[in-house]
Amino acid sequence: MKKLAALLLMGVLGSAQLVVAHEDHEHAYITESAALVVAQKTLTQLTEKDAGLGFGKLPANWAEVPAKNVKLHKNGDGYYIVAATNDAEGKTLYVLLSSEDGAVYDANFTGEFKNQKE
Repeated sequence: MKKLAALLLMGVLGSAQLVVAHEDHEHAYITESAALVVAQKTLTQLTEKDAGLGFGKLPANWAEVPAKNVKLHKNGDGYYIVAATNDAEGKTLYVLLSSEDGAVYDANFTGEFKNQKE
C-alpha cells in the first residue's frame, strides 16, 4: 500500500493536468500525449528515489530516455500503460497510470499489472 501511495503522489505531483472536481463538472480525461509526458517525468522521479516497486532506484540514464522511446503500450478501461525503452540498458519500463487524471499506479519491466481491467 505504501508503494501505491508513493507512486500515486508522484503521479499527481508530476502530472501535466490536474482535475478539480466540483458541481456541474465532468471528468476531463488526459490525452495519450499527456500520458506520455507523465510517464517520462515518472522515469526521472524513479532515478531520484526508490519508490519501493521492487527494482530500486533506476540508474541515472533513465532520466535521459528520449521522447521517441516513450510510447503508448495499451489504452485500457480507465488506464494507460506507457512503455519507455532505455536503449543504453536494453530494457523497457512500463508505467501504469490513470487515464482520468494521470495518477501513476505502478511501474515494472514486464508490462503485466495485477487487477487491471481489460
